[in-house]
Formats: sequence, structure tokens, C-alpha cells
Amino acid sequence: MEFDAIRQRMNETGIGYAGIEGAWWLPATEPFTLSHQAHAELQRIAEAAFAVFDAVSDLYLPDAALRDVLNYKVPARLLPFASRERVLSVRPDFQLHHQRSERSQRSDRCSLIATELEICPSAQGYAHAMQVGYGLRPDLVEATVRLLDGRTLLFAGTQEWSAFIWEQLAFCRALEAHGARGRVWFDAPIESLAESWQPPMFGVAEKPARWNVGVLSRLRPFEDLLLRELPARGDGIVIFRFGYLDCFAPEVLHHLAALERTGANFLNPMHFAFDSKAVMAALHLPGVRAHIGPVHCATLDQAVPETRVLTEALLSQLRHEKDDWVLKFAGFDRGQQAWGGRSLQVGARMAQHVWEDALNRYCDVPFPVVAQRATPTATLAVHYFDVDGATHRLRGPSRLRSFFMRNGAQVTVCGSHVTISPGADGGVSEGTTATQAPVVFAGTG
Repeated sequence: MEFDAIRQRMNETGIGYAGIEGAWWLPATEPFTLSHQAHAELQRIAEAAFAVFDAVSDLYLPDAALRDVLNYKVPARLLPFASRERVLSVRPDFQLHHQRSERSQRSDRCSLIATELEICPSAQGYAHAMQVGYGLRPDLVEATVRLLDGRTLLFAGTQEWSAFIWEQLAFCRALEAHGARGRVWFDAPIESLAESWQPPMFGVAEKPARWNVGVLSRLRPFEDLLLRELPARGDGIVIFRFGYLDCFAPEVLHHLAALERTGANFLNPMHFAFDSKAVMAALHLPGVRAHIGPVHCATLDQAVPETRVLTEALLSQLRHEKDDWVLKFAGFDRGQQAWGGRSLQVGARMAQHVWEDALNRYCDVPFPVVAQRATPTATLAVHYFDVDGATHRLRGPSRLRSFFMRNGAQVTVCGSHVTISPGADGGVSEGTTATQAPVVFAGTG
């Protein structure tokens, strides 16, 4: 595929990140191919993942053991937000595991391990832009249009994540092209958001030459998609909460909850537990497993590594099994360190005394932390275009990300894409040095 055509099609969607216009990653030279078997596996995992969130909704009040896991170290101000509405969208992070020898651009056989069940993800806009750029079916937009069924999609975002505003505006523009309606609102004046966009920041180590600070002029083509205030009622609205509950001021949380009570459907409802990695730790509870059922439990046992909420009672085991575990903030840290791999501690890469120090520090923090069984990440080699269109090869750790959408009884896997990052530390994020590619499913294996 030609670089200029791919980049032009992607950039015409309106995507960007902070002061970067257009694609900020290094585009792969072609889509990444996975087998139809992998897609079938994703479908099974999607159906099981929604069963997990349904169990949290249904059992949170009657199941004391579940409350003990989910409430641990959660800020008291968030505990009242425990919606019983159904989750309609989730975007896990998957580690790929090859079952054959590594191949340059393809993975014919692999297993998928979901290390995160992300409920407030970015990527809608650039996942769509990649599908457009490489001439693929825009299945994420199509699935969203079906779910909306004439209603308006509202991105309700927090200022901490405002650098992603361009991809959300681009996604709303794509909805418009498909006969649907989307709007974007952030909890700070649009004019002031760019003041926080100062590298080094997530994904951008230093300010590139193509940085554009002219926010207002860049926003003019999207002014009709921006809301200055939240609606008074939720009738006819589907809301995507772009931010964990602890990101929003109390008055905003209560306004969003009122929208839910007055008819708004949330893709990610107002339940604090949905925001926490402790949801994965609930999978070992007998009540949760009984609610999920044996078929979904079998899928989750293969696809989700053992995850436990970190308490003092767990420390002895973790000290003795250093190489088998990683630590992560589960959420509610108020510093945005619970996403993007920022808080990750990998026991296998640490000396024993360093690991024990990390265990003690993480056990003492005033918010929940999870310990998760370590799973090796596939190292992929892909070809990509640099900013000038020259072709290079990148080899590094990888992630597969797919959106799971639920519309009544129909569960759809869409917007799949892979990210490959440079370096050998295992960290993967969608930064300026990473390569990304949309996924196509073809062949067997």
C-alpha cells in the first residue's frame, strides 16, 4: 500500500492527539492478519466478558464476598455510584501468544490473554481512521450506529484525557456520515484544555516539529459537534464516559447519574467497580462463577490470567513467587497511573529485594492494587512508514485491542487493531514511536 494514500485517508477523518494533527503513530505498511479462529475466540471472550460485568451488576448488593473484593480501598465518595445498568461496550487489552514460530507480518495461530478489561478506553477515532486508511470495512462505526438506533452518542470526557478530543470528534463526524449523531463534552472549557498539552506527556516524549498549538482554529470544523454543557435530561442519549469516576468533580458525577436515571444509556454505566481491575479478581469467587456459568468460566479461565487484590495476606506468596507475578494499580489513584502501563511492576525483571520493596510500597498505598499472573508478550516484527514515507522494520512487544459492543442479545467484535512498541521492556502504548495496524481476519489456524 502507498504511504501517501494511507496517511491522507486517515488524516482526512480529523484524528489527532494533543498538538499533533493526523496520525501520530508510525503506520504499518499493511493490515495485520489474524485467523478466523482468533476472531471466533474473541467472540467467545466478548460474550464471557459481558457476563462478568452482569455478575457485578446483579451480585454487588447481595454478595458480601464480592463487595469485599470490589470495595477494598475504594474512596468512600465513589461507593454510592453502583449502577445496576448493563455494560454495553468494553475494550480489553490482549497479549498475543504464538502457537507457531514467529512470522514477520502474520500470526496464523495464537492464543489471546486479556490482561485488562478496559471500560473507559480511547481509540474509537483512530481505530476507525485506520480502517478507513487501509480501505477496510468501518465495522466499529457500523456497530455503534446500530446500537444508537436513532439516539445521540455523547462523549462525556474528563480534562485529564482531553488530548484525545480529536479522535472523538473524528468518530462523531464518521457517525454523521453514516446517518447517526454524536457530540463531545469535556468537564473544562475547550479553550483551556490545550494548556495541559505539554510534552513530555503520555505517548509524546518531546514536542515534535509538527506540533500545532492553534487549538481554536483546529476546532472550527468541529464546532457543531461540541457541547458546552451537559444535557438536562437523558432521554434519547447514549453516553460514553471518557474518564473513570474519580476523574470527575462530585457535581459532574451527580449530573451524569441523573442522566442515567432519566433515560440515558451508558456504554460504561456509573458503577465504580467497572472502572477497577479488581473486577478480574472477582472471577475466583464462587458466587460470581455460578452466576457466569461453566461455559463462560471455561473461556475466562483460559483468557484472563489469575488476578488478586493485593493485601497483606498475599504478600508471603508473592515474595516466594517473584517471577510469576506483576503488580498494577487497580484504579482510584487520582494520578492517572492505573492505565497505560504506568504503574506496572514486573517481578521477573527485579532483584528480590527490589521486588519486596515494591510489594510493601504497593500494599501500603491508599487505593487498590492488583497482583496478576505474568504472561509473556509476543514480540512481533512489522514494517512501517516513517513520517517521510520511508519503510522500516520494527520488532517489539505487542498488544491486540478489540472493541466489544453489546446491542440487546447481539455481541459484536469490531475495531480490532494491534500496537507494537519499540524496546524490550514489554511496555506497549500508542505513542509517537509505536507502530499500529488495523486487523483483518482471514484464513484458518
